[in-house]
Amino acid sequence: MRLDIEPISKRDGHILSKARRILAALLILLLVSVAPRVGYAGADVDTLAPVVAKAKPAVVRIVTVRPLKPEEDKTGSQVAAAVGTSMATGSGFIIDPSGFIATNKHVVEGAISVFVVTADGVRYQATVVGMPGAADMALLKIEAGRQKLPFVPFGDSDKMHVGDPVIAIGSPFGFDSSVTAGIVSAVNRDIMESPFDDYLQTDAAINHGNSGGPLFNLAGEVIGMTSVIFAPGPGSVGLGFAIPSNELHFVFDRLMKTGEIRAGMLPIHTQQVSWMLEQALDTPGLRGALVSAVQDEGDTMLEGKIEPGDVILSFNGQDVLDPRDLARKAAHTPIGSDAVLEICRGGVQETAHVTIQAWPEAKPDVISDNAQRKLGLELTSGHRDDGEPVVTVASVDPLGTAAGSGIRKGDIIVQIQRIPVSEPDQALRLFWVQSFTKHAFAAALVERDKKRTWIPIGVPD
Repeated sequence: MRLDIEPISKRDGHILSKARRILAALLILLLVSVAPRVGYAGADVDTLAPVVAKAKPAVVRIVTVRPLKPEEDKTGSQVAAAVGTSMATGSGFIIDPSGFIATNKHVVEGAISVFVVTADGVRYQATVVGMPGAADMALLKIEAGRQKLPFVPFGDSDKMHVGDPVIAIGSPFGFDSSVTAGIVSAVNRDIMESPFDDYLQTDAAINHGNSGGPLFNLAGEVIGMTSVIFAPGPGSVGLGFAIPSNELHFVFDRLMKTGEIRAGMLPIHTQQVSWMLEQALDTPGLRGALVSAVQDEGDTMLEGKIEPGDVILSFNGQDVLDPRDLARKAAHTPIGSDAVLEICRGGVQETAHVTIQAWPEAKPDVISDNAQRKLGLELTSGHRDDGEPVVTVASVDPLGTAAGSGIRKGDIIVQIQRIPVSEPDQALRLFWVQSFTKHAFAAALVERDKKRTWIPIGVPD
């Protein structure tokens, strides 16, 4: 029996083709509806905007004023630089509503004045509460009166894994509140910045000016402080490093409570156990910290219980992974307490009891902001080509309140508080009036290179 198959007409072919397309579209919709939702970097989110909106108000710009460094002439001798200052910017974040701010030590070290500009544009004079001697951290304090400032909490950096999404917010090149995102590229990085190195590595874009800014997880918690970039040029190439939040919290919590860190330490120098040293010293594996030197004159601190060549395997019952791990464990241990060390000496394991010593702390290398400060502007009389009298800035004292405003030597002050000025004494009186009426700034119309702009000049309290 032969079946006669009629050919499909052209019209029927179009109908069948259209039906196939509809069926394919329905199949795609079905697959999309049952597939797991994959958002940013594999996280179950469609946008980072809510996290950014929550965290950004607590991120600040740090402005520092430093004296100009002496310059060298062609003979190599030191010549005094002209009186003046240089300004630099970094980032920070508010960690307590009373006005405590975290940033990097290298952002504020050596500054004669430190200012904080909050996300809403308000500018505050800041004091440096403290800085650890061997870690790139600094705690600042601003006085905002009764206002409760927005702040961000610390998260647990130990819970971060390679591949976790992160968000960086800061002021790269002065662009405030800039947001970048990426992932954790590596953990426990040693970049030889300090004895405690435990950096988080990220590919989130970090540039100059991001230093001291926060690195967030998707819960809006700070899990690191962006501190270092590795790049052949001035821009980011995806190699950024952040101090973990657990280390930040340890230091800043102590500074906020007592003004001191009081970290513990062992007066020894240690190094990594390499494979060849493991064979030579007969140690049980590559873990531990190999003692290379003991800095204990007269054996008064360690009482001769630790010797060069010893490998410290555990600290108070916890395995020691490497020299940095030992330094962190000692730092977190109360000063004067007894620490139990398991050591390997000549292939034999034994136990030693030692007393934790105090890590030496240095006072912040910044001006004492509690001191009474003056305006710091030296003004002179001058004339324009047509004979009109003008007030010219002769010098700016780097210790004065006006130093961080951006006013420079040679600027012409045209108006103060919308009042035209023509004599230095008149200008100084107007600055004094602003100070007497409890204003923090005076608005000065300044002419520079034949262009005019308004500058807020800080006045003494």
